[in-house]
Formats: sequence, C-alpha cells, structure tokens
Amino acid sequence: MKIQPSKKQNEAKVIADNNFITLYGGSIRGGKSYWGCLMIISYCFKYPNSRWLMMRASVPTLTRTLLVTFNELLAKGFDQYVKSYNKQTNVLTWNNGSEIVFMAENYANDKDLNRFKGLEINGAFIDEVNEIQEVTFDKIIERAGSWFHAGEIDAKILMSCNPANNWVKKRFYDKWKIGNLPNKVAYVPAKITDNPHIPKSYYESLKLLPTYQYEVFVNGNWDIQLKVGGEAYKCFELDLHVHDVKYNPNLPIHMSWDDNVNPYLPCNLWQLDGKKAICIDEIALEDPHNRIESVCNEFKRKYNSHTGGLFIYGDATAQKEDTKLEKGMNFFRLIQGALKDYRPTMRVAKSNPNVKDRLDWINTILEKQIGGISISISKECTKTINDLILTKEDMNGGKFKEMDTNPTTKVRFQKVGHMSDCMDYFITTVFANDFEMWKRSGINFKPTSIKGFNTSSKHY
Repeated sequence: MKIQPSKKQNEAKVIADNNFITLYGGSIRGGKSYWGCLMIISYCFKYPNSRWLMMRASVPTLTRTLLVTFNELLAKGFDQYVKSYNKQTNVLTWNNGSEIVFMAENYANDKDLNRFKGLEINGAFIDEVNEIQEVTFDKIIERAGSWFHAGEIDAKILMSCNPANNWVKKRFYDKWKIGNLPNKVAYVPAKITDNPHIPKSYYESLKLLPTYQYEVFVNGNWDIQLKVGGEAYKCFELDLHVHDVKYNPNLPIHMSWDDNVNPYLPCNLWQLDGKKAICIDEIALEDPHNRIESVCNEFKRKYNSHTGGLFIYGDATAQKEDTKLEKGMNFFRLIQGALKDYRPTMRVAKSNPNVKDRLDWINTILEKQIGGISISISKECTKTINDLILTKEDMNGGKFKEMDTNPTTKVRFQKVGHMSDCMDYFITTVFANDFEMWKRSGINFKPTSIKGFNTSSKHY
C-alpha cells in the first residue's frame, strides 16, 4: 500500500496536528476530501479505541462524495484493517477498536440537532463545512473530546470548504486574512494547482468557466461572490466591467461617500477619461476607525502627492446640520475641513435621486453604454465589486436592505448597498445632464438580455 499525499496535504497535516480546529480549502479539486479522509484514518490508527465523526450536509451528498473518496482509500489497502461496518448505524470499526461514524447533518428535518444528543467523539471531519449550519458546527465543538475510551487524546475538528459568503467566511477566512484567528484555530488555503494528480488538460478546460465561477472555484477567491439571481445591478458583469486600472496623477480624483458607519464608513474614488468613469480605489474602514478623520487620513496617506484636483460627492441627506457636532457643521463640512490641503470642490447633489430611477439608468449604462458613458471598476475594489453583486432588488425595483447584527456590539446595520450607493451618487451627479435626459425620455429600463457569462479564457 503506497499513498503519497501532496506537499500541501502534508503541510495541512502538520498544522492540524498542532491545532484544535483546522479549515483546509479554497478551490475545487484541491484534494480536500482526500486529505480529510486520510487524516481521520491516521488518527484512528494512531489512537486505538478512539471515535471520530465524518459528516456532510445531506445523505445524498455524503453518499456520492465523501463515502466514494473514503471507499477509494479502503480499496488501496486500508480495507484489510476493517473489522466491521454497520449499515444501520453507519459506523465503521477498525481492528484496533477505533470507530468512524458517518453522518449527514440533515438540518431541514432536525433543526433541534437531536441526532447529536449523546454523540461521543474524539473529533470530526466536516466535508464542505460551508454547506452546514453554524449551530451544527458549534454542536460538534461541544461533542468533540467527549469520548474517553482511548486515553488522553487532543480533540480535533477538521474541515474542508469552498469559498462562500456565509458564516464560514466571517468566522475563519476574514479573521485569517487579518491575522486574527483564535488560538488553536487554523486556516490552510489550497488551490487546484496544489494537487499534483490533476491532468493539465482538465486544468486548461477550467479556463472556459465564467469569470465568477473561475475566480471562486479555481482561484479560491473568497473576496468575489457568485451571482445567484435577483441582483439590483443585474447588468454588472466581471468580464465587462472589472479591469486592471491605474490611478492617473494628472487627472482629478472624484471621491464619493455614503453617510454610514456600520459595518464600515465607505467611500470610493473615481477618475474620468472623457465619459469613461473609472473606480480606481475604495476606502472602507471598520470600527474603531470608521470615522471621517480616519478615512481622510487614509486617503492622504495613499494620495499624499496628488495635485490634480479633488471633487467630493455623496449622500445628499448628510448635508443637514448635525446637532451632535459644532453648530453649522455636518458630514461634508467635516470632510472638506479634513481634506482642505487638496482644496476640494463640493459636488453633492441637493437631493438623492429615486433609487429605482438611478438603478434603471445605471443598468442601462452597464448594458448599452447609453450616452457613451461606461463604468469600469478596479479589480482591487473588492468591496465595491461584491456590493454590486450582493445588493438585491426589492419588489419595487429599488434596493433590498438586508439587515444584520454585530455579534459583539449588538449594533444593527445594513449588510450591503453602501459602496454601490457611493457609485450611484457619483454617476448620477457627474453625468446629471445625461441622467435628466434619460428620465425625460420616458424609456423604462428593460435589458434586451441579461448578459451571459463570457467564456473567454482571459481572467483577471
């Protein structure tokens, strides 16, 4: 029996051996399930009489994925060490007394997690943890280490995943990205290129995937989300509107703000090349730096030598006098004061345009470049890109304001829509004449086609 784990799988094993919780994942075909099966088998052999859980979200996915991988490993020689397999309880017992319990979460039919009551295990492997509920994961933490028949064993929870915009991203990837994972918790990123057993022809064929899918499932990009339908910006496409753009020091910067502090204080930065609107950068600082002074200081740090001019746009409602500030002060006067060395020109509209009107017009620009206007977003502006993808349309053709609560501060906030609002304020103001002409034309927005995914092999 000869099994040769990949370099990345060996790296993940060392990390898992030294941590309580290890998330291994990223792209498709990175050897995630294979790694998890090998790890659980190795722990079964290392610790006689130990007990381990292997899980997927549903019975069908467990049967056609994880069990297939596990059986492939058994066929390579591990089957000679199997004592029994109980098809009723889905428990495999090894000759040394160790056990593996195969289980589906089946949350739709067991929201109280009754199947976990009394479950005693040393640890678990959750394949595609992004598909299970966070409460299930917490329940497995509770049960890990509750099996005492194998002596002193460190509890282990191993997981695989693909990028997802849910609790897994918030709880693991986002914290890993800023170096803030809790002690004894690790994330190991893996790509398809880390799997030496993938044929080159298969890897090349994946380049025909739409850009969204390619970025998420091949490049393992957590910061780009998939379009799933119901988007407010239905004509926004990565292939058409996201580019590798550069700041031009000879052109003015157009800074657009949304009067909002949670989950961050947002602004994005634009430049104009004729009627080409180019989003070159974004600043979105979270608590405790979600303050005007902090955002302006970040702008000054990044564009300290800019002398090409600065224009300020944003949420018209923030022009009202703020009673919490010094008399006569408001949101935009604070910005103007903080950036006075750039001699900014204020271009905040008197009122915000109707949300449906501005969405219809911007979607027409994205689809047809009406009036010769085009919109390009820097590939580095991931919050703006995701905002354009994740902001949903409400029943009246406006923006659906999905709310969330910060688990630490308990502050309620609108999850998405802030960066796209910044874009709206800028586009409708700087091209105000075009916008008014379009509204007077009486043409309702009806996309001739919601552009399909470009199957070009070029990916940013």
